[in-house]
Amino acid sequence: MKLRKELFEQEKISYAMDHIELPEGGIDCSEGCNPYGFPPECAEVLKSFDPSRLGPYPHSDAMFDAIREFWKDQIDVERHNILLTDGSINALYIINNIFDTHNSVVLGISPQFTDYYMHAEMLGIDYAPYQLKQKYNYKFDASEFISMHYIADTFAYASMPTKSYNFIYIDNPNNPTGQCIDIEDIERIVKDALKKDISVIIDEAYGDFMPKDNSAVKLFDKYPNLAVVRTLSKGFGLAGMRIGYIIAHKELIGYMKKMVNPYMVGELSREVGAEALKHGEFIEKSKADFAEMKAQIREVLTPSSIKKLKKHADAEYEDVKIHGPASGHLHMAETLDTNSLLLLYHDDKNINLRDEFFKRKVLVIDGYDFKGLDSSSARVRLPRKEEFPVLLEAIKEINKI
Repeated sequence: MKLRKELFEQEKISYAMDHIELPEGGIDCSEGCNPYGFPPECAEVLKSFDPSRLGPYPHSDAMFDAIREFWKDQIDVERHNILLTDGSINALYIINNIFDTHNSVVLGISPQFTDYYMHAEMLGIDYAPYQLKQKYNYKFDASEFISMHYIADTFAYASMPTKSYNFIYIDNPNNPTGQCIDIEDIERIVKDALKKDISVIIDEAYGDFMPKDNSAVKLFDKYPNLAVVRTLSKGFGLAGMRIGYIIAHKELIGYMKKMVNPYMVGELSREVGAEALKHGEFIEKSKADFAEMKAQIREVLTPSSIKKLKKHADAEYEDVKIHGPASGHLHMAETLDTNSLLLLYHDDKNINLRDEFFKRKVLVIDGYDFKGLDSSSARVRLPRKEEFPVLLEAIKEINKI
């Protein structure tokens, strides 16, 4: 069969699971959806939905109207700037398919969302990531990142000197660390990329956990090279409804429409999603809980000397790196406290963190599933507040190993 050679040459790595096997009596800290579920008002839409509407193809404008309303305090979004997709992962697949896959390279970040770059590689696109460094606690450096796509003029991608960067992929907040890149840095990246005719994809799958005014959506009308991906799977807890969307310039959306079926996102999903977007206050409560949990984790993992310095002036505290001599062996990477995700890593490279958590009745994602990481790290999705003591106790125990 004349299939893509990449399908024979590469194995797909993904942490997505068809079936979740929880340790008996344990808690799930693996899947990225909101542990608190979805806004309760969505259930009322389900109850009142007319099932006869499932017969015809989906034509509801509810999601388009809701998206425009949702962003109106930041920017005016027209319908022609929006493409509905079956979750954000489908949005990323669509975007990958509009680019020339011959002799092309995508500049990403390592670690980041695994399924994105695996799909790019299956299309024949080379993935050249900027590596977040453990010695800097995996903190993203925008200036260092920007310098990478200037290299493209001289040797592009070291092993393939004839290739150059076609586009950039950034997940913001980052998955798995949960850290957030400031909108000023995002704009610097997009602006510099435009000068070199490089397109930029900002994946905001976890964007509802960061401040709304930090979204790249408010930049799309200024930069024709920008596409922003959003989903209702994470913050709004509707992963099972498969609702995502892309916001970009009309011209870019037009190219994407040539590559997709005209009936993305079902009729019921459109109505439920539209209702969810009316209830941002639901996510605010989740964010507050996540921030409180991360503060408790940080208290367990922070070196005792730094705990004392917190009592002094901010200037003195800022001169001290968190990633210093620790009171234990477990560390939390740079992260946004209101985000549900965090990355933990251990000093012992021979330890398997996923197995250690599983022994303590907590299911997490193995760091090995992310480029640039190994099994001595693990991605954790925070649980409900009432389940948190199980996770915190596991962290305390593993920190001592």
